[in-house]
Amino acid sequence: MRSKKGLLIVILSIFMFVNCFGAQKKVKTRVKTSKQKIEKVQEKKENSKITGDDVGFLSNIRQMRELSDVMDIINVKYVGDKKIDRKVLMQGALKGMIEALGDPHSNYFTEEQMKTFTNDLKGEYVGVGLVVQKRVNEPLLVVSPIEDGPGYKAGVKPKDKILAIDGVPTYNLNVNESVDKLKGKKGTKVKVIIAREGLKEPKEIEIKRAVVELKYVKSKMLDNNIGYLRLTQFGENVYPDVAKAVEKLQKEGMKGLVFDLRSNPGGALGQAIKIASMFLKEGKIVSTKTKDGNEEIAYREGKYYGDFPLVILINGGSASASEIVAGAIKDNKRGILVGEKSFGKGSVQNLIPLPDSDGIKLTIAKYYTPSGVCIHGIGIEPDVKVEEKESYLLFDSMITNVDEKETKENKKELIKEVVGKQKAEEFEKHKDVQLNTAIGILKWMINNNVK
Repeated sequence: MRSKKGLLIVILSIFMFVNCFGAQKKVKTRVKTSKQKIEKVQEKKENSKITGDDVGFLSNIRQMRELSDVMDIINVKYVGDKKIDRKVLMQGALKGMIEALGDPHSNYFTEEQMKTFTNDLKGEYVGVGLVVQKRVNEPLLVVSPIEDGPGYKAGVKPKDKILAIDGVPTYNLNVNESVDKLKGKKGTKVKVIIAREGLKEPKEIEIKRAVVELKYVKSKMLDNNIGYLRLTQFGENVYPDVAKAVEKLQKEGMKGLVFDLRSNPGGALGQAIKIASMFLKEGKIVSTKTKDGNEEIAYREGKYYGDFPLVILINGGSASASEIVAGAIKDNKRGILVGEKSFGKGSVQNLIPLPDSDGIKLTIAKYYTPSGVCIHGIGIEPDVKVEEKESYLLFDSMITNVDEKETKENKKELIKEVVGKQKAEEFEKHKDVQLNTAIGILKWMINNNVK
C-alpha cells in the first residue's frame, strides 16, 4: 500500500527484526579483540568435530592477503568523489561475507544497527517516544505518543502537527530527516512547534530525551469470562509482562484463554521457553542442534498457571519464537491452534559483537519441536484452519503502549487515501473471523468442561 504514495509510519529509532536468539547473556558480551575471538574458538575445538586446519588466522591467510591486496588497489587506483576509508571498506567486506551465506537470518550490523537491534530486543530506546507519519510537503504528524514516554509527558497529543524541530521546518523534510532531528542523547532537549486543532496559534513544546520503554503485551477480558492475550514480539524481558497479564485475567475470573501470536516475528529463545512453560505442567519445550551435532533440550520451567482451556492464534507472520510456543502447545496436546500455517523459521541466531562495536548475527543452530520435527521452511499447521485474506487490517502496531483508538483511526484514513473509500469502509466493518472461531471453540470447551 505505502509504495503508492510513499506513506510511512515510523517508530523513532526502532527497526523490527525477525529472529530467534539463543542464550540472551551472549547479546551483552563484548569480544574486545580478534585474538580473544580466535582463542574462544580454539577452546571449543577440543570438544567438537572441528579440525585444527579449519580455524585460526593461518587457515585464512590466503583469503586475508587477497582482501588486503584489493584494499590496496582501491586505495591507489580508485577515482571517485567518495573519500576512501579503510574501515568502511572492511565493513563492506564483512557485510558481503555474511550475505554470501545466502541466509536471510544472518546479518552484518554496523555500530548504529547493533545499538538499535539490542535496544529493540530489550524493549527500550533513547528518544522522544512518538509514533509519527510524514506525507510529502506536509508537516510531521503525530499518530500517537508512547504512553509515559518523554513526548507524552511533555504534552504532545495524537494528531498534533509538528511544524518545526529546533527551528527547522518539517514541510520539506522526509520522514528519516525528521526522525534524525528528533533523535539525540539521553538528557538532551529538543524543541518542537506544534499545531493542534482548537489552538489559535502554534505552540512550542520542549521535550527532554529519555529511555523509552516499549510494551509488546496487550490483554483484556472478553464475554463469557474468556481472556484475550496478545504478544506482538518476544522481547528480551517480556515474560514478566505476560505473566502479569495472565495473573490479572485469572483474578478477574478467566475460564479460558485466547493467546494471540499472529504476526509475531519472534525474538528471544529464552523468553519463548519461559512463556510456553506457563501453560505446560510438564514436558519438553524445544531442542536445538548445532553444526557439530550437539543437542540441547529445554524442558518446562517456572510457575505453572493452570489447566484452563487454551487456544493459540497463529498465521503466516507467526515465526521463530512464536512457533516454539505454538509447537510446544500442540505437541504436548495442551491447547488448540487456530488460524493459518505459521512462517516456518526453525533456526537460532547468535549476536556476536566485533572489536569496532559492529557485529554479526549468525545462524548457529536449528530447533526442533517436542515431537522432533524441524519446521524450518515448513511451518506449523493449525488444528483448525481459518483463512484471513485481509489480515493486514487486524493489527496496527508492534507496540502496545500507544493510543489504540487513534492508531486505528489513523489507519482507516491511510487506507481510504491509498486504496479508496470502499476499503476503508470494509476496515470499519471487518470482523476478526479467526478470533471469533477461537472464542467459539473456548465457549464449547468451557460448557463441556473440556481442558
